[in-house]
Amino acid sequence: MTATLTTDFQRAQADLAEHGYCLVEGALDEARLTAIKTRLAEQAEAEIADGTDYVYDAGSNQRVWNLLNKGEVFEELAQDPLVCRFMAHLLDSDFLLSNIDANIAGPGGTPMFLHADQSFVPNPWPPYPLVANAMWMLDDFTADNGATRIVPGSHRRGRGPDYGTDDPVSETVPVCAPAGTVMVFEGRLWHQTGANVTASERRHGILAYYCRPFMRQQENFFVSLRPEVLERATPFLRHLLGWEHYFSLGMIDGMPREGFRY
Repeated sequence: MTATLTTDFQRAQADLAEHGYCLVEGALDEARLTAIKTRLAEQAEAEIADGTDYVYDAGSNQRVWNLLNKGEVFEELAQDPLVCRFMAHLLDSDFLLSNIDANIAGPGGTPMFLHADQSFVPNPWPPYPLVANAMWMLDDFTADNGATRIVPGSHRRGRGPDYGTDDPVSETVPVCAPAGTVMVFEGRLWHQTGANVTASERRHGILAYYCRPFMRQQENFFVSLRPEVLERATPFLRHLLGWEHYFSLGMIDGMPREGFRY
């Protein structure tokens, strides 16, 4: 059994619980989709041109890291109300943004290794996710162009993949959906980037990765964030970045006299 495309939040929640992921159709309208994909393509090409790119898999695939520094459209995406509603459901209301980056799968790319996004957590895992992801599909995701592959229901196994005993080839299925869909999946779900076997298609996706508030973020925003991004950040984006204390975590010169939650 796999999740179905839906626009109903309750249906999506049920798919998350049962399958470890859900698919929300039409999460990006045409104008927003075009603006985001255009800015991403420009950035990806510029990084290749100036030699700062992160191209791998024999030149087929590319990551574009730390998108908050690379366009206001990505700042909006990181704090998207629909996705943040899912994250509050999965990770509680004080969740943080851990990273936001792009994964571009080009022709000739091979499958990524099967993994779960909280594989850094020792076994056995707790019966709830510690991290979660939103995959924004900027192209149609198909079985041929490198659609994310998953093991449905693997979030209930209490561990990550064991490369000595688990058979990812027979267990994974591609997550196929139209451009504009957002796939929300929790950190215990086993998944991988699929192989792009097309002649010329490049499959663009953006991953917004979130974590519980007591965890270290993947991107060190305190060091890497451009000053102008922080200056224009909304209060909510500042919260997502970790610019607030959480109980006694993240203090500056000790506890505040007022507003301290304990």
